Amino acid sequence: MVQRRRITEFLAGPAAPANPVVLTGDIHSSWVTDIKVDYDDPASPVVASEFVGTSITSDFPAAFIGPVVAALPDNPHIKDFDGLQRGYVVCRLDRQRWLTEFRVVDTVDLPTSPARVRRRWVVEQGRPGAQPA
Repeated sequence: MVQRRRITEFLAGPAAPANPVVLTGDIHSSWVTDIKVDYDDPASPVVASEFVGTSITSDFPAAFIGPVVAALPDNPHIKDFDGLQRGYVVCRLDRQRWLTEFRVVDTVDLPTSPARVRRRWVVEQGRPGAQPA
């Protein structure tokens, strides 16, 4: 926790990069979150956007999906969660924006199962936080 607070406080400070983005994964589910210094303060500024990619072959425990969904209203910094679908993340960026596409497959049992875009998110230059694209 101390390390995370140190990083988020740096991201809120004067030497911080503009619109940092954090990519994470390996928790077998997809997430989009706003990173804040203080999650208990609704007025705390967004200091970065986080995109968590699922795995294409490993399931998120079905028993965890209900509790996560039930907790979403109390966690407004979490903008998207998907624990059911398998897939991967594609990111494209230029000087004006960062675009993340969450791609999913209908089944991991067939190597020919086509991938489709489940959702797109964008982080625009000068506008902290991920927004639906």
